[in-house]
Amino acid sequence: MNVQELGEEYRNRTDKELLRLALTPEELTPDANAALKSELARRRIDSGTHLDAARQEEEERKAENDRGLGTLGFIPHFGVGRMRFGKGGCLYNSETGVEQFKTTVFVVLFWFPLIPTGTYLVERKRMLPDEVTGLAKLPLDWKQVLKVWIIATGSILGFISLIKLISSDAVWRLFHR
Repeated sequence: MNVQELGEEYRNRTDKELLRLALTPEELTPDANAALKSELARRRIDSGTHLDAARQEEEERKAENDRGLGTLGFIPHFGVGRMRFGKGGCLYNSETGVEQFKTTVFVVLFWFPLIPTGTYLVERKRMLPDEVTGLAKLPLDWKQVLKVWIIATGSILGFISLIKLISSDAVWRLFHR
C-alpha cells in the first residue's frame, strides 16, 4: 500500500483505532507512520494528552481482558482447573518476537477439556515461561472447541486401545513363551 491508500484506510477508522495504532509506531512501516501522523493531525488528536489517554485506556482494556482470561491455575497432580487449548489464526511478528492467536479456555478434569469458558485473542513472546496477555474476549469459537474435543476424545480412545492391545492374550503369549 502506498501513502495515499493508507491515508484513505485511516480516514475510515475511528479515533480510538487510530490512537491505538499510534501507541505502537514500531510495528508500522515508515509510510504507514507518515499516513497515520497526517490523519491524527487532520483530526487534531495528535497531542500527547490524547496519546496518554489512549495508552491508559489500552492498559485498562488489557487488564480487563486478563481478568477475563483468569488464572489458569489447576491442581497439577490431578489435572483439575482451567487450561487453554487451541491456537487458531496465529500471526507472528518476527521483528518483535510476538505472536497473536485465538485460544479457548476450558474447565478440565483429569486433563480432559470439559466445558469451554471463553475464547480469547491473546499475545505472547516466543520464550519461556509461556505467559499470554489477553487482548480481547471473542465469541466462543465452536469450531476450535469441537477440534479440541475430537483430539482429546481420540487421544483417550487411542490410549484405551493401546491398553487393550498390550493386555490381550496374543501379546501376553508372545512375550511369555
